[in-house]
Amino acid sequence: MVYFSGSAPKRAPAVRAARVIIGILAVSAIVYVLSMLPYDVLRVERHRLFGEVRTIGRVTALRTDVAPGDGLRYYIDYKYIDNDGLARQGTARVKRDLWIQFHTGARLNVLFARSRPSLSRIPGEIETPFQHWLRRTFD
Repeated sequence: MVYFSGSAPKRAPAVRAARVIIGILAVSAIVYVLSMLPYDVLRVERHRLFGEVRTIGRVTALRTDVAPGDGLRYYIDYKYIDNDGLARQGTARVKRDLWIQFHTGARLNVLFARSRPSLSRIPGEIETPFQHWLRRTFD
């Protein structure tokens, strides 16, 4: 049977209330899930989708930092030249095993995003599991 506007049978008040509550819960769940997404990581990986360029950089500094509950964190500061000939700087958090292999002035491989050369990383850099999942998904 076809019902036109205003001629449909009315739902019971309990059914209407249940539909409103379910709708509010569904919208709240969607908003919550979207608010938990790390948009900064999504932006970076979006630029990396257009391809990365491999180049050689130089280590400018090796440093450590103490993080509460995390112990020592190891960082490598480096410089590299992009395709336009501009010198760029980057910092990578790495594991200790990789950190001890370098010294100031050492050469290292650098990957930078073709569409945004200021976004760079080095092989072996510590990244979040979400970044690894995104890269595997889009590759």
